[in-house]
Amino acid sequence: MASLKPVIVIIHGAFFSPMHYRKLIDPLRALGYVVVSPPLPTTGLDDTVGGKTYIDDVKRLLEGLTPFLDEGREAVVVGHSQGGIAASALTEGQTVEERKARGLKGGIKAVIYMTALAIPEKGVSLLSAVGGTPPPIYRAEGPFYVLTEHALSAQEADMRVPAEEQAVLKTSLVHQSKASIEAPVQFTAMDVTVPKTFIVCTADPSLPAALQQSMGEATGCKIVKIDAGHFPFLESTEKAQEVIDVIVDVSGQ
Repeated sequence: MASLKPVIVIIHGAFFSPMHYRKLIDPLRALGYVVVSPPLPTTGLDDTVGGKTYIDDVKRLLEGLTPFLDEGREAVVVGHSQGGIAASALTEGQTVEERKARGLKGGIKAVIYMTALAIPEKGVSLLSAVGGTPPPIYRAEGPFYVLTEHALSAQEADMRVPAEEQAVLKTSLVHQSKASIEAPVQFTAMDVTVPKTFIVCTADPSLPAALQQSMGEATGCKIVKIDAGHFPFLESTEKAQEVIDVIVDVSGQ
């Protein structure tokens, strides 16, 4: 099994779903990678989303990943934006070395944070990490945070996404569990023991490059920089390929 390419786990960000990551998923599968990227329980449109946190996301991810690990497959985890929180937590007890110590095959071999929350300290939430106040692109509504009219507007500086892509996004983004944005993290990027890479998107004002770099450096990540906004995989085929190149490079190490 060691000769097989690692399984790639792609963890979507808040308000998004796996469909928005097709420009990563499809080319990786064409290259022969198995890609696991389920919709997460913290994201959706009905009340089942209420109260869900990254812990529920990790359970869902393990449902898809564990059968491959039990076959002896290794995995590389890629977390985008809020997905970085679950990316860290997913490794707990599931690295190659930790599973080997329990007599199990396979395991997670590396983590990639793509302009993501690589939180270095326990007790920090997504909300507190970005200043403690929701940005104007979303507001609280019942058990959710919902996107506002500011989200994906032409005036939003981080939307370096073609107009046709923006039109599709406006009809396909969903709500996010309030708890997932406000829950303090108990397993951090500092706790991740496998090699870590941080893709710093230098033109991302949603998660400014300086904050990305500081999180990456504080948590021991290798830093790779891309001239892109918060959604490099939607900007262009070329920017998506830059992300794919990083994933392939890490997978081969």
